[in-house]
Amino acid sequence: MNSNVMVIGGGISGIEAALSLGEQGYKVILVEKSSSVGGRMAQLDKTFPTLDCSICILAPKMVEVSRHPNVELLVYSEVQEVSGEAGNFSVKVLKKARYVNWDACTGCGACSEKCPMKKIPSEFEETMGNRTAIYIPFPQAVPRKAVIDAEKCLYFTKNACKLCEKECEAGAIIWDMEDDLVEYNVASIICATGFDLLDPSVLDRYHYGDYPNVITAMQYERLLSASGPTEGELLKPSDQKHAYNIGFISCVGSRNMDVCSYCSKFCCMYQTKEGVVTREHAPDANVTIFFNDIRVIGKNQEEFIERAKDEYGLVYYRGIPGDIRENPENHDLYVKHANLDTG
Repeated sequence: MNSNVMVIGGGISGIEAALSLGEQGYKVILVEKSSSVGGRMAQLDKTFPTLDCSICILAPKMVEVSRHPNVELLVYSEVQEVSGEAGNFSVKVLKKARYVNWDACTGCGACSEKCPMKKIPSEFEETMGNRTAIYIPFPQAVPRKAVIDAEKCLYFTKNACKLCEKECEAGAIIWDMEDDLVEYNVASIICATGFDLLDPSVLDRYHYGDYPNVITAMQYERLLSASGPTEGELLKPSDQKHAYNIGFISCVGSRNMDVCSYCSKFCCMYQTKEGVVTREHAPDANVTIFFNDIRVIGKNQEEFIERAKDEYGLVYYRGIPGDIRENPENHDLYVKHANLDTG
């Protein structure tokens, strides 16, 4: 009887599912669309409410799932088609061309250092940092292997360059590699495809995309991270100078029938965590949080918020800003809001 299981998504949920099933003896095919497992958790600096290092928790699990004898890891791959029925699914998976022989690649990074295309916005850094056309997505990537972005590579776009091939001592570059469509027969499928943040540009009063110093929580997370583009320094995107007054707006789009009708139930915590970490990085920084309601649901989470107020001096205002304006001379922001507790 077929008992194979496919897990779609190589973030922390997909990794945990694959490891749990693999330990029980099931054959697992783990499919991840990027070139490394880890997902969103790999982008985080710390986790709430304990403020543990995110990658310190995640990295051992990433390595374990890549080495587990019952787990077949398909990174840089995407599910194309599913047919069949429960207990007997046929799944077609597209293994995208990497243009690098991963059996030969040592992950040394020499190819990236020589690549002239150095200003490509990095997806892992949430566009706060750059990558090259041949790249390893982040330092702790598993597998730690390079891939070539054919849409940005000078050889594929202009038939020029090939510096990475000259630099690669392992001879791992394969220019004629092609996509490969493979088919798997599985009994069950687990979708662990993760999340994307709401695009704040749909709410024009926040001017996300117009003002450089208005950024998302994930972008700020990369600024906080020691492995991020600023090595943990809180630098404003507009002028790369230190930021000392930082405001967080929660509930962006939530409980709004035109955007998102429900409450996510976790932005209360991640903005508080980011505020606490901000104060740890820069004790002279002021942190202000604007919110509709505090709705924390987990163990020790209410205590964490009270601790943030008492020990770290975070200031909370019940009242979502109605308008944000920019000083065009220095790109500093003016936030217009009401305090609904005091009127």
